[in-house]
Amino acid sequence: MNPKAGFTFATAIKSFLREDPDIIMVGEMRDKETTHIGIEASLTGHLVFATLHTNSAPESIIRLLDMGMDPFNFADALLGILAQRLAKRLCKCKEPYTPDQAEVKHFLTEYCQELLNTPEFKADPNASYKRVFERFQREYGFGRPDFKLHKPKGCDACGGTGYKGRVGLHELLVGTDAMKKLIQEHARVADMLATALAEGMLTLKMDGMEKVLQGITDMAQVRAVCIK
Repeated sequence: MNPKAGFTFATAIKSFLREDPDIIMVGEMRDKETTHIGIEASLTGHLVFATLHTNSAPESIIRLLDMGMDPFNFADALLGILAQRLAKRLCKCKEPYTPDQAEVKHFLTEYCQELLNTPEFKADPNASYKRVFERFQREYGFGRPDFKLHKPKGCDACGGTGYKGRVGLHELLVGTDAMKKLIQEHARVADMLATALAEGMLTLKMDGMEKVLQGITDMAQVRAVCIK
């Protein structure tokens, strides 16, 4: 980009549109004009990908609306928002261990904290906790006597750190009809988050905790990158 010469993100996107592409990728939605042109392009049949710096997927909606986007056009254009963080991956030398009942209970409680504001949890917290526990037990063997978590050990391959490589934690918010309605009503982030969770979205922390259950990373790394 060269703003002094009049070449900005917005002018670049306008140039792209003259070529009639099927897909446009914008490095970052950083100002009102860029965002407006991107949304206009998506409304005329182009698939637009862009990045944005926010803390979570629902907060991205508020950020774009604060830039002056028309909520009705934006709601029509939105397909989805994917938030991501990178956590350290446990090395192959990782050490399995059997968590005690207190750790299992704390893990379940911490996971469900993200769900407390959903209508389902408010209606019947005990049944909701039980549903999450049963899914963990079915998919990962969670809470059974032979269930194992993993902790870092350290070897020559990982330089004694216990970690080698990184793994992505993801939070995918889909532009459903219910979400589009909330965008049009300028709803609060908390309401958007509750609706997304009720529709099956996993927050960054929840996705990270499921990767802990799979033995890919550990809770120390998930907490480190998902601090609110």
